[in-house]
Amino acid sequence: MAIRLFFFLLVFANLLFFVSTQGYFGASEDGHEPQRLAQQLHAEKLRIVREAQAPAVKKDGIACRLISGLKAADAEALKTAVGSVGGEAKILPLAEPTLYLVVIADLAGKVAADKKSAELTRLGIEGHSIVALEGGHHEIILGRFDSEPAAREFMQVIAKRGIKSARLDSREQPVQKARVETRGPASTLLQQLPKLIGPYADATVGECAP
Repeated sequence: MAIRLFFFLLVFANLLFFVSTQGYFGASEDGHEPQRLAQQLHAEKLRIVREAQAPAVKKDGIACRLISGLKAADAEALKTAVGSVGGEAKILPLAEPTLYLVVIADLAGKVAADKKSAELTRLGIEGHSIVALEGGHHEIILGRFDSEPAAREFMQVIAKRGIKSARLDSREQPVQKARVETRGPASTLLQQLPKLIGPYADATVGECAP
């Protein structure tokens, strides 16, 4: 009888232990598997996000503007002023103000000029022109040159064809306006340029040559 009672008590104790380990009494260890599952984050909602990059700084482009209509001294002053605001400027070369002419001068009238022109044509000299002067005199211009050496070389050529009456005549031309090519960061140059050319009434702004 005592053995049977002991057996039933042992079975009952095992049953209690089983029920307790399954959490039916409302208490469970922190490490119990169902509880760990309940504490998990929603993994399906997790996303891998790349580190945000700062927006790239837009580089300032280079602008180029051609300033025309300046006197030589004003061009130099503008070149210095553009440099003071972080830009670059260069004065473009001007054509020689002196023009060199190869002429046959002191022809005493239109008839004499026409006769001489016909003679030049027979000798193979093309492109000459007759110019009427004050007092009824005329001259024939055989060539126009930017430099004296070029004019003298032409005179040697026509001298070999028998034209001995031509002479060299240098004539001053109207002073040309200077041009300044300016370059610099667009945001700076385009903002400052109107102020820099303000003192020069004849200055004009245009695009640089490609």
